[in-house]
Amino acid sequence: MDSPVNESQTSRTWQQTKSEQTRTAVLDAALSCFYTLGFNQTTTEKIAKQANVSRGAMLHHFPQRSDLIQASVWHLHRKRLEAFEETLSSVNEDSEYTLVEEGIDAFWQQLQSPLFAIYCELLVAARTDEELRATMAPAVKDFQKAWRVKSERIFPDLALSKQYGAATAITRFFLEGIAFNAQAMDVPATGTNAQELVELLKVMVRAMFDDIEINQENSEESTQRLS
Repeated sequence: MDSPVNESQTSRTWQQTKSEQTRTAVLDAALSCFYTLGFNQTTTEKIAKQANVSRGAMLHHFPQRSDLIQASVWHLHRKRLEAFEETLSSVNEDSEYTLVEEGIDAFWQQLQSPLFAIYCELLVAARTDEELRATMAPAVKDFQKAWRVKSERIFPDLALSKQYGAATAITRFFLEGIAFNAQAMDVPATGTNAQELVELLKVMVRAMFDDIEINQENSEESTQRLS
């Protein structure tokens, strides 16, 4: 027989859920403001208005502006990793081998999203904002480490290659560099020049994996090796 549900327990669960929803709404609003207004033009008042919450409710979760900024950076970090994993996993779903070129296209397309634009905005702002830089530095390092771990799980056959670390680093920095430059120059990231560079990257990365057989059947062996 099921135990009776304690009313106070139900109330606490509801309150916790509501509190978490409010916190997420504030963090999403902060990212939205960074994207539309820029970091330096974003205030806590504007974030509260964007989130449609009272300033008091926001201060309950983030008493200081520094608390909100720090939480927003890590919120962006998690959302980028989730998007990366979801996008790249769907590309290779049910395939017999890792789709290298299609994976590069998918990641390149992801870099056209607002999430990457917000990341670029924060990187630039962090150069002259010591408080933001103190948060961004460990977040970027953690992102790079987590990105590598997730990519090894998504591409277990490629991870068997001795060139895997170099190939993934080149891919990420190469594509992020093109996307960042396109934003700085206010030119389409999907232009002819950018696409030519992406195609060149595909050829280069494919060649880097010539020491292995690209086949998802290697996934079990790779997973054991990486554990």
